Amino acid sequence: MSTTEESVETVKASEVEVEASRLARIIAALVLIVLSTTFLIGVFDIRSPKGLDPAGPRFFPLLVTVAWLVLSIAYLVEGLRAPRTARESGRTWFEPVAVSALLVLYALLVVPLGYVIATALLFFAAARVLGSRQTVRDAIVAVVLTVVVYIAFTQFLDISLPGGVLGL
Repeated sequence: MSTTEESVETVKASEVEVEASRLARIIAALVLIVLSTTFLIGVFDIRSPKGLDPAGPRFFPLLVTVAWLVLSIAYLVEGLRAPRTARESGRTWFEPVAVSALLVLYALLVVPLGYVIATALLFFAAARVLGSRQTVRDAIVAVVLTVVVYIAFTQFLDISLPGGVLGL
């Protein structure tokens, strides 16, 4: 096989990979849209005498699910607009699969370990999976962000989060 034939085969193979990756992004976006819409409908089943008041229990889930839906739609648009030709990128399938696995693991560990420990570990591990190699900074950001969110939810929004082994 000549060099020209090898490069044609390589280009064709990479174009197939790009199209498969593009299709996977579109399917993932559609799944995310369906899930976020389902959760959004479920938010309105939350009974609250305060309605959509920011102090009520329905406000934050509504905010999160609307943001999730908007981002899912943006992801779908990005997938539809993605070029069909290969371009060099350092990304692989590893990152989304690893982050998805981390989220499943988080869902399993958040109650027994507690919100603070499980969430800090999730943030730290996600940073590592996504390429950060600044261990000290990642650990500090994970702990500070987790504690700030924990305090905001438990003290200001009066939302109970799993205490776990710390008993918070």
